[in-house]
Amino acid sequence: MKLRKVLGVTLAATISAAALAGCGGSGESKTAVTESKGTEAVQETTGDTTASDTEAGSAETAKSDEAKEGVTITVAASSNWIKDIDKELAAKYEDESGNTIQWQASPDDQYTNVLNSKFAVGEGPDIYLTQSGAGIQEYQPSEHALDLSGEEWVSRYRDWAKEGTTYDGKIVQCLTWSADGWAMLYNPDIFEKAGIKEVPKTFDSFMEACEAIKNLGITPIYEPGAAQWHQATWLDTLSAQAEASKPGLRESLNQDTAKFAEQEGLLKGLEQMKQIEEAGYFGEEFMSNTWESSVDKMITGEYAMILVYTTFQNEIMAKDPSTNADKWEMFQVPLNDNTVFAQSSGGVGRSINKDSKVIDAAKDYFNFLTRKDNLETYYAARQDLGQCSFTDIEGNVSNGYKTVVSNGTGVGQNFETGVTNWNSTEIGIQVQNMYLGGTAMEVLEGIDAMREPLFEK
Repeated sequence: MKLRKVLGVTLAATISAAALAGCGGSGESKTAVTESKGTEAVQETTGDTTASDTEAGSAETAKSDEAKEGVTITVAASSNWIKDIDKELAAKYEDESGNTIQWQASPDDQYTNVLNSKFAVGEGPDIYLTQSGAGIQEYQPSEHALDLSGEEWVSRYRDWAKEGTTYDGKIVQCLTWSADGWAMLYNPDIFEKAGIKEVPKTFDSFMEACEAIKNLGITPIYEPGAAQWHQATWLDTLSAQAEASKPGLRESLNQDTAKFAEQEGLLKGLEQMKQIEEAGYFGEEFMSNTWESSVDKMITGEYAMILVYTTFQNEIMAKDPSTNADKWEMFQVPLNDNTVFAQSSGGVGRSINKDSKVIDAAKDYFNFLTRKDNLETYYAARQDLGQCSFTDIEGNVSNGYKTVVSNGTGVGQNFETGVTNWNSTEIGIQVQNMYLGGTAMEVLEGIDAMREPLFEK
C-alpha cells in the first residue's frame, strides 16, 4: 500500500452522516418484511400443513423473496479509503444484484476506534476495510474476520497478495489494491553524462556513482530531510533483505521476541546512510528540503536520484512531459549491498464480519469486485495504483516497477506493513538525530524503546 501517497481524495459529501451511525445487522428490516410475506403466502396455500412444514416453507419463500428484493450490505471504511470509483462500482453492483451498499465512513483519525467500538457492542458492519499485512491485527481478526480461503478469486491472487491478506494461515481479506515499495528513481541522462554504465548493486559502487554525479555539479540525491517519515523509508528498504537472511524475523518482531538493535544488517545500513549524508550526496541544507517540492526539484535536473514509490515518475511526467520521466528507471538502494525490493502488503483490503447476517451477499459483492471487467475499470480509474493484486490484469505497472524488479534479486514484504507498532514519523526522528550527531545503534535502540510499551497494553 503506498501508505504515504494515498492521501489525495477525501470522501464526497454524498455519503450521509447517518451511515456512520448505522449498525451491523444489515438487511434485517428487509428480511423481516420478506419473512412476513413468505409466512402469509404459505399459510394461504396450505391449510392443513404441520407447523414444521409451514416454517420450512416460510424460510424457502423468504429466501426467494430476499433474492428478488435484495439486502443492504454495510461497508465501514476510513473516509480517505473510499474513492469515486468505489462508489461507481457499488452503484453498478446495486443495479446488477438488487442489493444495496451502505457506506459507513469515519474520519481517518477516528476509524480504528469507531470500528473497534462497534465490534465491542456487537454492532459491527457486514464488511470492513483495514490495512493489509500487520494492519489486519488491529481489529481482532480471529474474532471478527470470516475465513475467505475457499473463495474462487483467491486462486487468482498474486503471491504477494496472498501473503498480505493471510492471518493465522487463512485468507481474511479481498484485496484489489496494488502493492508498492520505495526504491531509487534515477535520470538515465544524468547517469550517462557521469559515465555510469550500469545501476549500482553494491554500496561501494553506489558511492562511486554518487561521486561521479557530484563531479558534474549535480546533487546526487534529492532527500526531503524535513519529512521525518521519509527518513524511516530508507531503513525500511532493508526489511525484505533482513527477512530473507532471517526467515521469520517479522513474526519475531511482532511477538516481541526479537529486537531491531539485534539486526546487524540494519545497523550497517544505517551507518552507510550516515556516510552518504557526510559525503554531501544529499546536498547542503538538505534537512530543509520538503517532500512537497520533490516533483519540481526532479524536473529541474539539479538532482539525479530520489527515493520514491514506483509510480512517482508518472507525477513528474504529468507536470513536465519534456523530462521523459516515464522512461526513467529504478534500482534498490544497495545499503548493506541489498538487492531485494521491499514492498507493501498491498494497501487496503476488505474483510467480512463473521457475525454478519448477509454473508452470502457480501461474498457476492466480492465476486463482483474481483471480476476481470471490474478490475480493469478500477485500475483505469486508479492511476495511482501499480501492479494489480490479481493475475487477471497487469494493472498500471510503471517502468520504475519493472526495472527495480529486473535490477534486483527478489521481492519481499516491508516492515511498514508487515510489522506491528512501526511508526515512520517516530523512527524518522531517530534517523534525523543520527544525522545531527547520534549513532546508528541509537536509532535501533530508540525503535525498540518506542515499541516496547505498546506490547504491554
